Amino acid sequence: MPTVKSVCGGCHNSCPILVEVENGRVVRTSGVPGDPRTGGAICSKGQAGPQIAHDPRRLMYPVARTGARGDGKWERLSWDEAIAKLAGKIDAAVASEGPRSVGFIRGQAPGWGFTYDMTQRLAHAVGTDVGMGASECFVPRAVMEGVTYGGMPSHCDYDNADLLIFWGKQPAFSVAPSLRKIYDAHERGARLVCVDPLHFHLAATADEVLQPEPGTDLAIMLAMIYVIVEEGLWDAEFVDSYTNDPGLKRLAAHVRGANRQGVPYTPEWAEGISGVPAAATRSLAVEYATTKRAGIVSGHGLEGRVNVSQTTRALCILRAITGHLDRIGCDVFTPKSPDRDPNFTLIDHVVPGFRPTHPTKMFHVPPYNHPDSSWPLLFGGQGLIPTPDMYRLMSEGRLKVAILQGANIMVTQPQPEVTRASMANVDFVCVIDPYLSETAQLADLVLPAATYLERTEPEWFKSDAWLPIVTLRQKCVTVGEALPDTQIMVKLGRALGFDEEFPTEEIDYYIDEDLAPSGITVAQLRERPHGIPFGSIEYEKFKKAGFKAPGGKVNIYSEVLAENGFDPLPSWIEPSESLRARPDLASEYPCVLFTGRSGPMYVHEQRRTIPWLREMQPEPYLWLNSAWARELGIEDGEIVEVSSPRGSIRVKAEPTPIIKRGWLYVPGGWRDANYNVMGIDDELDPISSQANYTMCAGRVDKISGRRGER
Repeated sequence: MPTVKSVCGGCHNSCPILVEVENGRVVRTSGVPGDPRTGGAICSKGQAGPQIAHDPRRLMYPVARTGARGDGKWERLSWDEAIAKLAGKIDAAVASEGPRSVGFIRGQAPGWGFTYDMTQRLAHAVGTDVGMGASECFVPRAVMEGVTYGGMPSHCDYDNADLLIFWGKQPAFSVAPSLRKIYDAHERGARLVCVDPLHFHLAATADEVLQPEPGTDLAIMLAMIYVIVEEGLWDAEFVDSYTNDPGLKRLAAHVRGANRQGVPYTPEWAEGISGVPAAATRSLAVEYATTKRAGIVSGHGLEGRVNVSQTTRALCILRAITGHLDRIGCDVFTPKSPDRDPNFTLIDHVVPGFRPTHPTKMFHVPPYNHPDSSWPLLFGGQGLIPTPDMYRLMSEGRLKVAILQGANIMVTQPQPEVTRASMANVDFVCVIDPYLSETAQLADLVLPAATYLERTEPEWFKSDAWLPIVTLRQKCVTVGEALPDTQIMVKLGRALGFDEEFPTEEIDYYIDEDLAPSGITVAQLRERPHGIPFGSIEYEKFKKAGFKAPGGKVNIYSEVLAENGFDPLPSWIEPSESLRARPDLASEYPCVLFTGRSGPMYVHEQRRTIPWLREMQPEPYLWLNSAWARELGIEDGEIVEVSSPRGSIRVKAEPTPIIKRGWLYVPGGWRDANYNVMGIDDELDPISSQANYTMCAGRVDKISGRRGER
């Protein structure tokens, strides 16, 4: 039985896998024994590879709408017909309204490495830019880390850390293979601390758990900074030599009361907001500051709030004032990608005369702010038009053609009816997806995308540990007429007449072009499909080169934010619908309602058609505190109504002790009980554009006793 060495694409971890193929079908996927990152482990998503590739529910050929949008009436097209149809619509829009009347809307599913480069290449050939995909997660944090110290620490040094703090990060869900390294560290004596509203999975075995009210992490961080400053626990040598606030004069004044609230950010103050005991916050601050080798692993749990940018800034400052940056056992900067051709994405087509001075290291970002981007710092972080701006362009009818790639926005974006109304104002919608998804049902043309087991592409994007290694995902099978996203970009580019930019349909050509500055080729990757290093892990690089922030130092006081009219030091910002911010809602919606990942088997709304994964979590649920549920008369398995000021869903109740009284947790991604019906879409972080979509005010009611029937 042939075995192909490849790379999993179930999420962003890019774990190496062995793929067994028989008679043109994937029959088994397994980890690679001895791999330095995974030790041979793969998660449930990786193990489900055979069912993901051969899911009979997939769309196997291109289809075009024949009835009204949403009627579900389709006709089959050949690829030549489908590409010609889409190219004709693009040409007509460009001729009548200009290139920026064409929008490429990008989701998570295809990945953010080479496949994103290829989408940008086509968009810039057309004369437009890619949108969405940055406002929702990761990029707001990355941008704030960039303005603070010039980059994002990408490798937590598990092997040498004595303290690991997981803040808004549940590795059992998002980076399961890294649990091996985490527990290896724990067994040799490293302490594990979890800061999470849910006391489960990693927190169940942690040495300490802090359970803040969702959206209040910033208050705890500010209080920790206060303790470290007041007790003189900061690393004076690092702060005085490598930051722009020697002696912490500006920061000390800020946390002592020279802030927006005009109050000292004490642990007692933070307790009144977060619910975390002041003693626990003070203890964690002291432990973090006095443990020489300590790391903070943060995640999406800090996001989806209007305070995400300043929360990240506070986290950056915690690392900086304790000297836990780029040192052994701490959070380390490593290369984010192999050196890549800085004009591979054809930036010179949108910036005439573009003359790059160095290779691309992460994202190909055009050197301008898109004229329709209202959040320049966000666009400058990844080159994506922010999500609110894309919605505005659709709503105003300025997008004549929208191409949605790996983005099921009808399920993943807050307020689905807002999405539906926005899409209705676009003349022609094309969706590229393995399924006739909820979003695809509203399209005019749907192109079947291949899964990761049907694609060949280099992979360097890793979300668990950014080890500087590029690997090769190799095509193992062909399923129906589905094509890789990269191949679709090439076909469309050629159909649009960009023969110089897309001279061949051979993907190897584009891989070699993109990676040319690194000296890495497809041929080399095939010989070593599980690893060609493009850098090394080096500690304390700042001693030689400083930091890539203004002044060459860590910007505790952010010069970039100050220049753009934002607070240069983080002050407390309430989530937009906490009961402190909205006491008028307390009588009608007295609960904290929040969302997050559904489990280790799913990514966003994906994989719910896969039997092996669906067995693990077959239906949506609501978690509420067990004792509180008994008082409410809500039983395990009972269908209840959960609502917010914007909408309601019906869902099965699962009482549990892992959540606090008065809190309601509804995991995301479920079509039939979609948290986003209740979520907030129009309260935005002024720096990053991120909506306050992961938490709001809510309530739970028994169906027999819901409002209007009492």
